Amino acid sequence: MKITNVEPILLCYRYQQDEAWKWSGGATMQRNSVLVRITVDDSITGLGEIGESAFLPRAVEQMINLRFKPMLLGEDPFDLEKLWQKMYVQSAHYGRRGVIPTVMSGIDIALYDILGKILNRPVYDLIGGKYRKRFKVYASGGMTKTLDALVDEAKSYIEQGYFGFKVRIGREDPEEDIEMVRALRDRVGAKPALMVDAGQCYTNFPWTYDTAIRVCKKLEDCDLYWLEEPLHPDDVDGYARLTANTTIPIVAGENEFVRYGFKDLICRNAVDIIQPDVTRTGGISECKRVAAMASAFHMRCAPHIFGSGVGFMANMHFIAATPNAFVMEYDQTKNPLRDALLIQQPVYKDGYVDLIEGLPGLGVHLSDEIEQKYAYNDDEAVDKGAFIPVF
Repeated sequence: MKITNVEPILLCYRYQQDEAWKWSGGATMQRNSVLVRITVDDSITGLGEIGESAFLPRAVEQMINLRFKPMLLGEDPFDLEKLWQKMYVQSAHYGRRGVIPTVMSGIDIALYDILGKILNRPVYDLIGGKYRKRFKVYASGGMTKTLDALVDEAKSYIEQGYFGFKVRIGREDPEEDIEMVRALRDRVGAKPALMVDAGQCYTNFPWTYDTAIRVCKKLEDCDLYWLEEPLHPDDVDGYARLTANTTIPIVAGENEFVRYGFKDLICRNAVDIIQPDVTRTGGISECKRVAAMASAFHMRCAPHIFGSGVGFMANMHFIAATPNAFVMEYDQTKNPLRDALLIQQPVYKDGYVDLIEGLPGLGVHLSDEIEQKYAYNDDEAVDKGAFIPVF
């Protein structure tokens, strides 16, 4: 068997003004997804997703066509280890982190989708089998809103069957964040799990350790499930100090790449929980390596999941087959690019979601109708419209 084609697929959903969402890093006016479709023997195809590099879809398209496609044509899709290493080594001189691992991620995921179809097995069977069939699932929402709106949103998530929910902070004045989180916990009660995502606190300048520890100390009695990305990804020293000096579990990793990027976070116990994403970290193959390294330090994984249906299912398969991946994120922003690509929709009940079982490959499908409906158009969906930075 030989790879006969590698093609990027650019999709876009434009938000209406009242649908656009914000977090500490800026505002998002449209939802782009960059998929990669790999064809084997001119007949069997697989889909992968390239993480949040979708903010610059044309750049990613060029990278695939000019760099990665020539690396892969003629190769055997079963040679996963060889192909991952080939992509990593041959791209090292122009990007070992950032956009390059996300492109590798999409390709790796697509190859697993192909192998599952060839073997007529779900991807989780190819990476260790079913360690679990049910996952704790939390609602990932809480974009910048008034307190009353956040309370109503949080209560609706619990009514829908989620065991907990995530809210975003990162205002210019951290005291406003502290006040909001404390008031939210008071209004929703003690039972629901409450995750707080600082999103690196981009406003003006990322939080320093001093700011982060002050926020933590004032929130320690709120029984937070975790505090996410309170520091810049490069501030590993700050993370190590913070984790050692607060009772709030500290999590990070969605903006880290490949095992070498995660090594210090894990080996220095700089965080309590890591957040790899199969569409960003380096694919399913690399996320399994990262999780194995974390398991040697008795550290758990809570994958970051915020993309289309392809990334959603790829992460579900990863969690199903990975003992220390213990919880699943469900993005609450409007995202038809997720739901339209799923062959079977997930069911949420009593704080859990069941594994979607039995479908060959990932369990996703991109119809011609959906591809045409959401086709990325430069005249309508300009790259810069996807992301408006805060400064």
